[in-house]
Parts: sequence; structure tokens; C-alpha cells
Amino acid sequence: MKLSKEQSFYISPLSKGEHKILPEGENLAGIDDYTAKDLMSKNLIAASKDETLSHAMGIMKKHGISEVMIKDEDGDMVGMVTQEMFTQRRHLPLSTKLENVMHSPPSVQVDDNVVDICEMLMSSGYRGIPVTSHEGDIIGFVSRSDIVRKIPRMVEFKDLKVNEIMTPTPSTITEHDTIDMAKNMMRDFDEKVIPVVNKDGKLSGMIGIKDMIKSDLYPYLREEKGDMTGERDSPHREIEIRSLMTSPPITTTPDEKCVDAARKMAKNDISTLIALDEDGEIKGIITTIDLIETLASFKEGEQVYVQITGLNEGPDTLDMMYELIQKYLQKFNNVIKPLVMNIHVVTHNEAGTETKYSLRIRLQSDHGMFYVKEYDWNIMRALDEGLEHMRRVIFDEKEKKLDRMRKHPKYRGQ
Repeated sequence: MKLSKEQSFYISPLSKGEHKILPEGENLAGIDDYTAKDLMSKNLIAASKDETLSHAMGIMKKHGISEVMIKDEDGDMVGMVTQEMFTQRRHLPLSTKLENVMHSPPSVQVDDNVVDICEMLMSSGYRGIPVTSHEGDIIGFVSRSDIVRKIPRMVEFKDLKVNEIMTPTPSTITEHDTIDMAKNMMRDFDEKVIPVVNKDGKLSGMIGIKDMIKSDLYPYLREEKGDMTGERDSPHREIEIRSLMTSPPITTTPDEKCVDAARKMAKNDISTLIALDEDGEIKGIITTIDLIETLASFKEGEQVYVQITGLNEGPDTLDMMYELIQKYLQKFNNVIKPLVMNIHVVTHNEAGTETKYSLRIRLQSDHGMFYVKEYDWNIMRALDEGLEHMRRVIFDEKEKKLDRMRKHPKYRGQ
């Protein structure tokens, strides 16, 4: 069951490829050994449907969580509210009852494999989802953080490096920019955390959804104190990033192993690491979502999981995109094995009623992650040019590897 507005589907057929097999290490297990039962938390933190948004926000802050389950008068779990809801619907009064804003999340069964759980998290857009027994009762909750904590013990990640799955050259924001600017960037680039730089362009912090919650409380606090003067959004236009950002940020390097990056995320209870080179330059960003996508890419089979977000066009456009993506995936499969593709669409009305599209395309493969951006007034042309750009990058990588092999003494007969 998929309840998000995102478009998710599998594309096939592709010629059969082989999964990379890594040697087992001490105390390591394969992903097939992990189910919801091994990952979930049995301590369900819940609020009554008759309680208010203010109460739910207090629970999130107290327990450091992003979701709160909602129960009815009989104690049965009937819905959920999320942290993102407070940034998206911040005009709601804090006295709003939870039963009026809760939604029904998807769920996984206790025996579901970690790969299937990751796929559900990706398709639904939730940070965590309930776990049900075979009888349909909710008995636990599994989040991205729960999964990330287990990654250091998964043999499939043993030799994987940060630069193989990170997003390169991420967008940044300055310390003196405003919260509103950060929110717009998060929406346009489909990012939950953005690196913050100082006047010299060096990393000085990070700003994320959790930090935004603090700013979103300001209008509510003024309302509770009886101060209704001015626009409720005015604080967001005035607050500078530096007053809310997380500093100093926790960082990694492009060559660090993903298992070590996952340990840092778990230890510091964060979802994002900025990858810096030896000179302190920002080279990329790795998130829990990147790790979840990588896990989902290990699913056996010949289909490619494709997710399109931000698309506001009709079904005809989606059908055309499907056909074009399928064509290019078949080309890619001659060189690499495509596993997971994410396409984020942002629309801009820059010339009257005419719309400009910007596309961010990420492809997880058995040879690492490929990433391109493309802009055009025609969404299909933008997609075509973006996928063609990715094809050239993939084939260029192949030629470079072949060239290195030809120059190796072993292949020169020396």
C-alpha cells in the first residue's frame, strides 16, 4: 500500500545481472537475516486522538522522535502525526485535536525483510512506520534510524564507501540567510538538511527540519501569549540561519566507509553527514535516505525501482516519462546494473504562465551512484537530456576503466 503523492513503480524487463557478493566478516550478517522483528522498537509512543497538536509536539520534543502514533478510546492505534506536518501546516492552532489532522500510515508485518521495509519507507515518504503481527495488531515501530543502527553489521555494506552513494556538490546556504530561504531550498531540492557556510564559503553548520520546528513554534508561542500583532509568518523572514543551525556539524569524508558513517549517524542521532575533503571543501552529503535507498537496491530481481517526486502533470505525462525512462534503463543495463532511480521535479513560473522545469536524477547501480541535473521549458525534453547526460557519464566511466585496464602491465603482456 502506497499512500504518498509520489509516483513509484518498477520498470522491466532488463537483461539479467549479478549482484555484487562481498566476503563475510566477523559478526556480520546478510540483509536476508534482518526482519522487522529484529529492527523494530516495541516501545510505542502514542497520544490520544482527543489530545491536541500542542501535546503531540511536546511528546516529539521530549522523546526526540519524528512521529507520534494516535490511539482511540480503546487503546487501538488509529493513525499517526509527523514532524513534517508542523512545517507544512504551521497555521493550524495548537488547540487542534489530533483526530482532525492524523493520517493512516502504511505498515509492514513482523516477518517482512529489511529490504522490503526500506522500499515501503521510500514509497511512502515516512521516516518510520508501524509493524503489525500476523493478526493485524500493531506491535512495534520501525524507523530509518532503527535500520541505520543495524547497517554496520550488514555484510553488504562492508566495503562500500561514502563517495559511492553520496550526493555530490550539494546546495548550500549562508549563515545570514533566512529560515524562509532555507524552507524554499528544501522544497525545491527535495532536501531535509542543508549545509551552512560562513562568509569564506567554509562549512560552519547544518540546518534541517528539526531546526525548523523551533522557528515554527514562534508564531504559536505569540498566539498563546495573546500577542496577535503582525503577520504570523514574519519571524521566518527575520530569523537568520545561524541562530537555529546545528553547529559544529558532524562530518565524514568521501573515502570513509558507509558503516562508519552509519555509526556516526546513530551515535549522534542525526540523519545527515557532510563529506569534506582534506582541505575542508564540501564534496558531498550522505543521508539516512541514501543508506535506505542503497539497502532497497539489494532486492533480488530484474526490475528497477523508480520514484518520481514533485510531479504535478497528468497521467499522460507520466506514461511518456515511463517509456523514456525504460528506454534509457535498457541502455544503461549494457554497462551497469541499474537498481534504484529517483527523479525530483521542480516547477518554476519565470515567464508569465510558461513553466520551467528543473530535474534532479539519481541512479543507484552496482557501480555506485550517478547524479545529474537538467533544466528546460519542456519536461520531456529536460528528462531526455538529463538521461542522455547520465548515459554519457556512465559510458565514459566504462571507457576510463577499460583504458586503465589496457595500460596495466597484466594486460600489456609485461
